[in-house]
Amino acid sequence: MNTFIYRVLTAIAVSSAISNATSAEAVSLAIGGLRFSEISGNFSIVNGRVDSDGFYTIEQDVYGPDTTLYMSIDGFPRLCPRCSYVGIGFQSVLRNLTGTPWIFVDHEVQEVYGFPSPEADGLSFGQFLPQFRPFTSTRFGLAEEEIDVRDYVNFSGGIVAPGDTAVFRYIFTDTSPIDRFFLLQRPNFQPRVGFIDPTPRPPVEVVVTNPTPIEPTPVQPTPIEPTPIEPTPVQPTPIEPTPIEPTPVQSVPVIEVPMSTEGEVAPEENSAAAVPEPTTVLGALMFGAIAIHKRLQRKD
Repeated sequence: MNTFIYRVLTAIAVSSAISNATSAEAVSLAIGGLRFSEISGNFSIVNGRVDSDGFYTIEQDVYGPDTTLYMSIDGFPRLCPRCSYVGIGFQSVLRNLTGTPWIFVDHEVQEVYGFPSPEADGLSFGQFLPQFRPFTSTRFGLAEEEIDVRDYVNFSGGIVAPGDTAVFRYIFTDTSPIDRFFLLQRPNFQPRVGFIDPTPRPPVEVVVTNPTPIEPTPVQPTPIEPTPIEPTPVQPTPIEPTPIEPTPVQSVPVIEVPMSTEGEVAPEENSAAAVPEPTTVLGALMFGAIAIHKRLQRKD
């Protein structure tokens, strides 16, 4: 953004804020070289101090219903001349007098009243100082931080019931030449959603006028006749006996062995003892050949 245009917008915004916050409507508290002032929203600065650890603590009562709470902080560039950065530790103490529980509490810094803080304006929650993190709260366990689209820290994961008080602890740094910036605090503001109503809605009662009674239709039971089951007769299958043929027994012929008068076994006719000797056979052949020769001679 052009520096001249930026300063013009800042001057217009500051003038508008001052004109809307008269001495009868706003409280301004000066402590430790800084001035904290109410700008808009239904809240009141009731007390403030600088603690022993150097943190600025501002106590506020939030009574609603307008919970868009703007506070201006003046005199910032005069702080810590020997430090490498210009910043302070801050504790915001909020007491819930709205009658509605809080489940989110959003904290945002703005260089120009009503405009989100861009990346290059020099104002932030000490985005380059990780040693001061994580930011903490006495009522919430989570702290979501954004440093690009706008500079905010959103606390969740807990609840601040009506009448309870919550403490939020973080830091501011500002390197711009303007000695004023704004702190915007919004209970029940959820990032990327907006304001929410955490109060549970009562259940809707359904009223039926002159209800027509519904007579139940009697159901007559249908008698079930038992079906007789006829037994199926089982016919026995006759078993034909298988005849068993007797196996013929082959009789073994009895060989009678002739005995000699001396008590020795007589040789059988076809035994080896009945076979003639070879000399006997040759003799018989010779006699036969001689007889045949003689017959032939007689014929001649």
